[in-house]
Amino acid sequence: MTQKYDVVVVGAGLAGFAAATEAVDNNLKTLLIEKGKTTGGTGNYVEGVFAADSELQKKEHAVIDKTELLKEELEYSHYKGDGKMWQKYIASAGKNVSWLEERGVKFAMVVSMGTSVRSWHLFEGKGHDAIHNGLEPYAKKRGLTIKTLTKVTDLKQVQDQSYEVVLENVTDKVTEIVNTQNVILATGGYLNDEKLFSQTPHQNPENVIPVNSGKSTGDGLRLAWQLGAKKYFTGMSMMFGGQLKDKTVPSFKLWGTAIWSSVCDQPQMWVNELGERFVDESACVVNWANEGNAMNRQDRVFCIFSQNILDDFTDKSYPRSMKPVIPEDRYPTLRADIEQAEKDGRKYLHKAETIEELAHAINTPNLPAYVKHYNEMAKNGEDTDFHKPAKYMLPITGDGPVYAIELGVGAYTTGDGLRVNVDNEVLNTEGRPIKGLYAIGSDGSAVLYGDTYGVNVPGTHAGYCIFSGRNAVQAITQAE
Repeated sequence: MTQKYDVVVVGAGLAGFAAATEAVDNNLKTLLIEKGKTTGGTGNYVEGVFAADSELQKKEHAVIDKTELLKEELEYSHYKGDGKMWQKYIASAGKNVSWLEERGVKFAMVVSMGTSVRSWHLFEGKGHDAIHNGLEPYAKKRGLTIKTLTKVTDLKQVQDQSYEVVLENVTDKVTEIVNTQNVILATGGYLNDEKLFSQTPHQNPENVIPVNSGKSTGDGLRLAWQLGAKKYFTGMSMMFGGQLKDKTVPSFKLWGTAIWSSVCDQPQMWVNELGERFVDESACVVNWANEGNAMNRQDRVFCIFSQNILDDFTDKSYPRSMKPVIPEDRYPTLRADIEQAEKDGRKYLHKAETIEELAHAINTPNLPAYVKHYNEMAKNGEDTDFHKPAKYMLPITGDGPVYAIELGVGAYTTGDGLRVNVDNEVLNTEGRPIKGLYAIGSDGSAVLYGDTYGVNVPGTHAGYCIFSGRNAVQAITQAE
């Protein structure tokens, strides 16, 4: 007999678990589908979630004006964001933090990022612990059924407006069909589908380096499109700025390292394929979405530095404090890490005895002349090209070797593809809801953005995973 469920959630990441947990709390018979061997997906790497008036913020006197926050988010998106959805999300975000805590999720602190508002509620143990020590065991105790190594290969509406969901085991290819009144898509967007990503607007796929679970291949979008959903693209990929560019190494292994932070978090000298700077690096590092945008406009990007900078960053200090993310203002392992990368033959690292040799090695013809110009500006204490503060104008000296580290643009996820309403119902080409079909997390986040993620209010995408998951289920329970 065909197994019947009240809700089928496709994708067991942070958004999927938020929806599944809310569903079992409301006594809905719920099936959570995950095509991977393990649950969590990219949600395992999430640092924390947004809130404006959580109990943690109240204790630390960090409550944010919700009206001003709404205005800021709409202005940041150039009013492409849906004001009603933002208002609903902002109003519930603080309660969602408490909801998570009540279900076993632990938070370490509330922080800001650069000049942003103090909205980022960091998990203890990142999203991995929030899911695997909190939401997953909680929901399992309340009857949640989870199927891993299982793909949804087809989704059909039947005469009673329920859904037949065709499942396939990825190991033995055995299929089964389950029936449900409601399907919630939480498959994480399409960042890992190179073909689809290259066909969407405002992207430069040659530069973008996915740093995620690798499973975000547009599965949920295709299921919705075949049911008549509107294809809705803003071009938003959540770019976090520079990422070491080396296709021979899994990208997640290069992220968060001392080498990565020294060239992406510190406003050093970045040049393009011609060997010329293209931006005030310090303006970008405080908002890594802007950093990603600036880098993605170039064909190639390199960070250029000399041995004196490498030694200072290792032994003394670097100019931009990264506390509390990094506890001290230096990278104690940086010199040794660079030496090891050279021994390992890492593709992103280039080393030469002179700037001229380095320029030849990386094919940046204008680099020698620009370094000379840069050093003159550093000596005079004024960046006449892009007005970077003098403290960040670190001269490239000829004492010892010089280095170039090639960068792509790291990205966590996409944030478009489907249009949803304020209940996270998927809309068709006429703007009408497709009954019983919902999209949450990255699958349903186009409603929030223009073409750039809002780092000015950190944690909003992960917080939206929680909000949208709960929001969709609450709409289902209210409809019954």
